[in-house]
Amino acid sequence: MAEQENSQVVRTGFEAWNAHDPDRFVALLAEGFVSESDNWPAPVRGQEAVRQMMHMYIGAFPDLHFDVEQMLSSGDYVVSRWHSTGTHRGELMGIPATNRRGEGILGCTVAEIKKGKITHEWVYWDTTSLLRQLGVMPAPAQAAAAR
Repeated sequence: MAEQENSQVVRTGFEAWNAHDPDRFVALLAEGFVSESDNWPAPVRGQEAVRQMMHMYIGAFPDLHFDVEQMLSSGDYVVSRWHSTGTHRGELMGIPATNRRGEGILGCTVAEIKKGKITHEWVYWDTTSLLRQLGVMPAPAQAAAAR
């Protein structure tokens, strides 16, 4: 039963992202929550930092949407395989708006849940595909031709 409850917490988190509702997402997080990703310079720590991060992504992609393709639960952990879409309408980490659409950006989130709250997450997603779709990184053929 706990695994089903943990999966529901994670599903609610994705629903909050899709509703662009930082308050709803932050309500799911434990007091000492930490989010780590290979795409960020440092872990995001605490509820207020997560709220700011969500505002950054939603500001950059006002139509940001996640589709969960698979979710697996084991004990305190839930692994979600997802893809996202969104149109780059605002600055993202120093990259000015390109007004291009990112389609089917693949990712995976591993969430740890204790006592009904997300305590830690590890987020892995395909930044290279996003940057190529936004036109700020050359496609492999373009990069090879430039050499």
